[in-house]
Amino acid sequence: MGKNRFRGQLGITLMELLVTIAIISILAAVGVPIYTGNIRAAKNADAQNTLKSIFLMEKNYFSENYCYYVTSGTGDQTSSINQYVMGATTPTAGPIVVGVSNDFYFYITAGTVGSGGSCTGANSNDYVAYAQSRSNSSLIYSINQQNVKTGF
Repeated sequence: MGKNRFRGQLGITLMELLVTIAIISILAAVGVPIYTGNIRAAKNADAQNTLKSIFLMEKNYFSENYCYYVTSGTGDQTSSINQYVMGATTPTAGPIVVGVSNDFYFYITAGTVGSGGSCTGANSNDYVAYAQSRSNSSLIYSINQQNVKTGF
């Protein structure tokens, strides 16, 4: 008699549906913050790696010019860095992503020694390169000509 009881059942019960929705909700509540944290960590790592690339390319710039390149301001100078440090022929399509599609923007300032001697204008005797988050202005990474990193 017990076997025939479920023979005509074609769907699921309301209780089964509610339990399934509850399980999916719990998984989503746990998974979304982890996923968001992984995205943030990946963007931070990308900015740090870009600063390391700027450090290496500044070494090349120094070997050719006997000075380091510095940008004209502290805002988004990514296209200038693409052109003068990274050697991109099209600064907006250079190795560093330009614009709001990159969560960080980059700029390079003169260090403590600054300009002097043959290092004037867009050149300096030392530098500090910065990566600043567009979404969180207090999140800033930096690296200088001696490979001293802050915020990493």
